Amino acid sequence: MPESVLGLIEHSIREIGKTYQGAKSNQDDEEITAFRAMARQLGNDFEVLSVDDGFAITRHVYKPVE
Repeated sequence: MPESVLGLIEHSIREIGKTYQGAKSNQDDEEITAFRAMARQLGNDFEVLSVDDGFAITRHVYKPVE
């Protein structure tokens, strides 16, 4: 179950990347932050980098700071 949810989160972030406009995209930034928070609750996180055609996304295991 978590894998399908993580896939949905990743897909949603990629969709945001298709229209992302940097500093003009405050709402998008808030949505990405919320999606990443959901992923962290499932033990994962995403590194999201802007590239020419959207976002480059890397999924990794989330390790909270102790």
